Formats: sequence, C-alpha cells, structure tokens
Amino acid sequence: IGMQGLAEFIMRGRRQATLVVGLSIAVPMLFWFGAVAMALVLLRRGWSEGLPVLVWASLPAVAWALLGDPTPLMVLLGCSALALLLRQRGEWSLVTLATAPLGLMFAVVLLVTLQGPLQDVAEQIKSALPQMLTELSADVDEAALARLQALMVPLLAGLMGATHAAMTLVCLILARAWQARLYNPGGFRSEFHRLRLAPWMSIALVVLVFFGPQFDALAMLAPIATVPLLFAGLALVHGVVGIKRLGIGPLVVLYVALIFVWQVLYPLIMFLAFIDSLFDFRSRLQPASGPGGNDDSNGQG
Repeated sequence: IGMQGLAEFIMRGRRQATLVVGLSIAVPMLFWFGAVAMALVLLRRGWSEGLPVLVWASLPAVAWALLGDPTPLMVLLGCSALALLLRQRGEWSLVTLATAPLGLMFAVVLLVTLQGPLQDVAEQIKSALPQMLTELSADVDEAALARLQALMVPLLAGLMGATHAAMTLVCLILARAWQARLYNPGGFRSEFHRLRLAPWMSIALVVLVFFGPQFDALAMLAPIATVPLLFAGLALVHGVVGIKRLGIGPLVVLYVALIFVWQVLYPLIMFLAFIDSLFDFRSRLQPASGPGGNDDSNGQG
C-alpha cells in the first residue's frame, strides 16, 4: 500500500483517522507518526472534523504522560496547534516563529515534570564543565563559569524545549508534504522554498539567542529561539538549490554535515536566515516568472 495508501486510508473518515493516530501514539517511539497523521487531518478537514480524532488520540498520550513521559502528548498537541495556525493563516513564517512560544511552554512543562532528572544531569555537567572548557582551550573567567553553572538547569530545560519544538515542526512539515502529495503535487515544495522570516522576527530571535543568557528570566529562551532561525535557514538553502536546479546532492551533503559538524553549521545556518530576512536572496535569484501555486489546505477532500 505504501505511504500514499495509508494517507488515503486516514482521510477516508473519522474512524480510520482515529485508529491510525491512536495506535501510533500508543506504540512506543511511533508517537511522531501519530502527530503527523493528526496534523494531516486538521490541515485538510479543519477543527470541527479533527477535534473528535484529537480527543480520542490524546488518551494514550495522556497515559504516557502519567507514566512519566510527556513527550507524546506535547508533540501531538503542539503539532495540532501549528497545523491549525497554518490552515488559518497560510504563512509558514508565522508558524515557524510560533515554535518559540511553543518551545517555551514545552520547556516549562519539562522543568516541572522532570525536575529531578534535570537537576542530576545539570550537576554532572557542572562538575565536568571546567575540564571540558580546558580541553576546548576556552578562556572563561571564574565569574562567567559560576554564572554558566547557575543557569545550567534553565538552559537544559530550554534545550529540551527546543528539541521538542523542532520535532513538532518536523511533524507538521511531513504532514504538509503528505497533504500536498495527495491533493496538490509540488505545492509544498514551492511553499517551503519561499519560507522566510520577516526582519522583525529574525531580529527579535537573534536578540534572544545572544542576550537571553545575560538575564536569568530569559536564559531558557536562548536555545528555543534558535529553532525558527534554523528552519528558516534550511528553507533558504532548499530554495537556492531549487532555483539553481542543483539536484538533491548539496542537500544530502548539508544534512550529513549537520550531523557531524553541527557546532559550525548550526550557527552558520542561523546567520544566513538572519541575513536573508533583511536582504531576501531568493528574490534576487528568482526567474522573472512568479512562484508556483500554494497547496489548498482549506479545501474539502
């Protein structure tokens, strides 16, 4: 049957969608697929059709949360919220920016529910931090080291919130690509290639990334604010590769390199997203003919 057949099965009706989403959430490590399927239903059918599916699908996610793993519930609800926002507004820049407040909510939930484990990990990192900085030949004074150690728990919570927010956005991207494949082949590609943050968005995010750790109340937001910049930067690369018709090769190299040298590439991609928000590189490279049509997310299947 394949993924196409499964997507068609999900879109047949409420019962089929509930079955696939609920089972995926219930099976360990498959919760992300349940979030993708739920987002597909919401993108195509809207809130009225999707709410009953979401209510039933949330039951196994709540059970996981009660067992000590809030991730399936957070990703399911977060992805559903982003799907509704995309359906309502149709702006990927807004949806991408929304991962920041979403990630903050995730971080607060994780800070409350996993306070003990987070504290343990923070203590281990604190004790290893001086040696790690010495090995990296980083010149950090005593006061800066003490401050970094004091902020370790909120920074860890922010990092976990950022990871969950990124996972949620990836699930939405997969759902949108699935929707386009069913109803408008090529529609998602043109949408993603045009994703670009507004200047005020990128400026606010960069300020949070660099100045957030200077203030205790904003420290948690610093890693979370990197997520929209990362995805906007990746969209820029995809867009340029598409305009130049360079094929899939450069993208494969990018993602492989991102795994192995993320310390260098992550900030570079964020920087590109920031510069692009100000100067819009793709409009300078774009041929005279306009971009392709959008995916009709609000249409009835």
